[in-house]
Amino acid sequence: MKLSEYGKKFLRLPLRIDKHNKGYVDFYIGPKKLRKIVDNEVLTPPNKLLIDCKALQKDLFKQGYDKKRERYLEKMLTAMRTSIEILNGVEIPFKEQFLRLYDVALRPINESELESLKEEYREAYRSSGSLEELLKDLRVRRTIPEGKVFGIFKKALNITRERTKEVFVDLLPESEHINIELVKNNSNNKIKWTYYNWYLGNFRSRIEVNPNYNMYWTLFLSAATHEGYPGHHTEFIAKEQRLYRELNQFEHSILLLNSPKLIISEGIATIAVNMLFSYRDQAEISLREFCLDSSKESSIEALIAQSKVKVKLSLFWYNFAYRALIDGWSEEKLIRYATSFEIYSQENIKNRIKIFLNSVQSTPTFSYNIGSRLIINKYGEFPSIKNFRDLLIKPILPSDLAL
Repeated sequence: MKLSEYGKKFLRLPLRIDKHNKGYVDFYIGPKKLRKIVDNEVLTPPNKLLIDCKALQKDLFKQGYDKKRERYLEKMLTAMRTSIEILNGVEIPFKEQFLRLYDVALRPINESELESLKEEYREAYRSSGSLEELLKDLRVRRTIPEGKVFGIFKKALNITRERTKEVFVDLLPESEHINIELVKNNSNNKIKWTYYNWYLGNFRSRIEVNPNYNMYWTLFLSAATHEGYPGHHTEFIAKEQRLYRELNQFEHSILLLNSPKLIISEGIATIAVNMLFSYRDQAEISLREFCLDSSKESSIEALIAQSKVKVKLSLFWYNFAYRALIDGWSEEKLIRYATSFEIYSQENIKNRIKIFLNSVQSTPTFSYNIGSRLIINKYGEFPSIKNFRDLLIKPILPSDLAL
């Protein structure tokens, strides 16, 4: 691409921040030479990073970009400056941090929205005894054996890819591809991911799948849409093609975990399954294609009810994160709060706490709920093809959806 001097300075800044906070840059598909230069540099002091960021902010309005692009770049620079100020030891209240990093205000979910969660679960799963024991037994029964995970997830990707090609004609380039890599993380000291999409550029992704962690046949379809089609992989492809390659907008060659773009990306991925399939379609396809023994399973109507009640879990995890990071609850209090719903095991709860304690991963934990709620509030639970396509190909900010 034709990269201006301003563009070079802009891209070098987050790459230099990443050397302080590993993982800050989720992917970079810009000029390789630029990354090589930064990789071979000595560590840039945080105070120098702040000087460079302020210069970029000052010079932004001299570049001749249109107002919409200026606003997008301004929000990215505000997010980077906030991360740099934190590196410099500046104390910024968490809510203010969040607004500056993600372009959206952080507010708790009213606990009244969760008051009936346990009872709704009981009704959906038709439980009269211990909900915790029922869900524990159900997870065991619905777990896919490690040896079958690769094949079933690949089938889910194929189903969602073909459906995406039908719904979004001419969106996927012929050369696009996803590699599936099975990875294992059995350490109790590390954050565990069930799936993770690493975008590699040139319309390719690597999706890491942990075959022995939360592999339930009921979740394969939503995982394939979230990580692949029409979620992360599809969005990154569309923006690389349209914004980076065709329009020469360098800012779309990089994804920062602490930035407004993350909110939009996770919102897209979270509701992606609803873009392709109704709740009934989701239940029927999953039962037919991924369940190993449908004779032992619930009816389609029960599976639909279970899918609907699971949507509220994002509200639970959002408030859980809020209590941990804003209210400063102890691990003991968080576990007591979470286990009172009788839905998640202590292992899952403790893994989430580890995520919150990670300096790079802590604030993005809110992104799934906020992103999906912004999109749903704007376009509904099942967005139109046009509105979802716009989300995939246009540089949209959280504040654009909140207006």
